[in-house]
Amino acid sequence: MPKRNVLIITVVLLLCLICYSKIPHNQYVRVYQRAAAMLDARYVEEIDQQQLFQGAMNGMMATLDEHSVYMAPLEYQDLDEVLNQEFGGLGIYIERIEDTNEIRIITPALNSPAFKVGIQAGDVIVQIDGRRSADLTVAESQKMMKGPPGEMVNLMIRRTGEEALIPISVTRELVQLLSVLGYDRKEDGHWKYRLPQENQGMVYLQSTDFAAHSAEEIASILKEEKAANGYRGIILDLRGNGGGLLSTAVALCDLFIDQQKIVDVRFRNSQQNKSFFGTVEATLDATTPMVVLIDRLSASASEITAACLQDSGRAVVIGERSYGKGSVQDVEVLEAGEEDHAIKFTIAHFLRPNGKNIHRRKPLDQANPEDAWGVKPTQGYEVILSDEELEAYQQDKLQRFIIHPRESPPISEQRDQAPTTVEFGNENPPPYLDPQLLKAVEYLKQRNFSPSAADSN
Repeated sequence: MPKRNVLIITVVLLLCLICYSKIPHNQYVRVYQRAAAMLDARYVEEIDQQQLFQGAMNGMMATLDEHSVYMAPLEYQDLDEVLNQEFGGLGIYIERIEDTNEIRIITPALNSPAFKVGIQAGDVIVQIDGRRSADLTVAESQKMMKGPPGEMVNLMIRRTGEEALIPISVTRELVQLLSVLGYDRKEDGHWKYRLPQENQGMVYLQSTDFAAHSAEEIASILKEEKAANGYRGIILDLRGNGGGLLSTAVALCDLFIDQQKIVDVRFRNSQQNKSFFGTVEATLDATTPMVVLIDRLSASASEITAACLQDSGRAVVIGERSYGKGSVQDVEVLEAGEEDHAIKFTIAHFLRPNGKNIHRRKPLDQANPEDAWGVKPTQGYEVILSDEELEAYQQDKLQRFIIHPRESPPISEQRDQAPTTVEFGNENPPPYLDPQLLKAVEYLKQRNFSPSAADSN
């Protein structure tokens, strides 16, 4: 072989060795592959490789903090739908009936494909494309009803007052989800963003998630309410809101403050640290008296928002001490064949504007109440609900969420149906008095809240 060729081969080999040496290697990857191959070949029963993989991923993530998790394809899909506020499907909220194991519709989403074809709250789905819903898990039922827009799903429905099952075919569409709800619904199913009766001048915004368009939704609602009759008070209800996107929390706070600090984010690499401030351009309403409602389930982005508006003096915080999740997670998709798996893991912690880290590092029953975790209500505005009161509040909120049929027998007349988590059919329930919301109304009324001020904003 010519010397020139030998020299070329030698140089190429050296370059290959250099490149290989630069690639990070994890010795445990090879160990896992060997163990998986050994189990596949010799375990006493045939092994589901996906199940083995998911078990390994769950075990790996469990060694980290409680908010770092592995997400199987359906879990990742659910998260992606919530955060992006859209999915291909029928647009229904469902639950399992305990005794019959069938699927019952809590409510159709407004203007969804299911709503358009007349599916109603309380309808029982007996069959989905020929398969009995009683034989399917909730996840399997959801998977059959969700999918690419344009495809048809055939349902058999049992409805109160109807002798025979009702066949209904629904064509999937791209369903848009709202993340900001009102206090109750109009007759046509749209939300009313005013409190009823004598408190009409108060705008009520219930945020369920910090999703991609949540801040835009709030901005749009406030502009419409201001253009209609003006308003004299704002209630931002973050109770039960477990968080969402950091960027949405920043954008939401920016609607209500001028150029004050919103949050500090601290990474392992300090060069990545970032502070977020309000901007004059984005501020929509920095003066109207405002209340933020929180409870023990308000977490993450909810706590960023409550802490910002509290520290800036923009709003009074009413309710219970929040969860105490002062960490930021990122989601990375892991492609495996045709499915998207994902891992959600902590990448940073956040500090509220006053510099405190609200993260609770111990389980609630072990946490020191004197420590700085969570967001505490403003002094004098703590309102703690008992477990019974919390259950009553959640049931009342769910009843207001449901779009009830206009001209059909009350769902309470259903025969041979076991009660589930939704108490259907009580057309004239006793008025529920929400202690935390009443405290918010009381505060706003004390802030020079009078009928003559209706056009002050």
